[in-house]
Amino acid sequence: MNWIWLALIVIVVLIDILSSAFTYSWLVIGFIPAFLLGFAVSFEMQLLIAVIIGSISIAIGVKISRKYIKKTFSEEKLLVGKYIGKSFIATEDVEKECQMKVNGIFWNVKNIGNPILEGDSFIVDNIEGNKLIIRKGDE
Repeated sequence: MNWIWLALIVIVVLIDILSSAFTYSWLVIGFIPAFLLGFAVSFEMQLLIAVIIGSISIAIGVKISRKYIKKTFSEEKLLVGKYIGKSFIATEDVEKECQMKVNGIFWNVKNIGNPILEGDSFIVDNIEGNKLIIRKGDE
């Protein structure tokens, strides 16, 4: 029965590598003692040990992982760099709100400045959900 723990270790590590979450790998800390004690105790006891130690290691490990990830990697919204602060040319008139193709993608846009005429430049100030908040480029 001991081979089950080795198989679970491999499966859990593969799942975490493929998902890039690194949440379930903390379970391995519970699987290793269960594997080692498999030569001396029953399977039920192994399972209890794996669940208890695995649960504790996940609870502590996820906090450690999140703290490390927040410290190491900056959190940046993907679309912010492509749109906010950039200037684009209007493909239609925009007084208040409408739908317009910006950079090849249809967006709901909300004009917070003077009316924008087709061919005028505008600047994206912010992104709120699926809506670009824009203003005329020369303001």
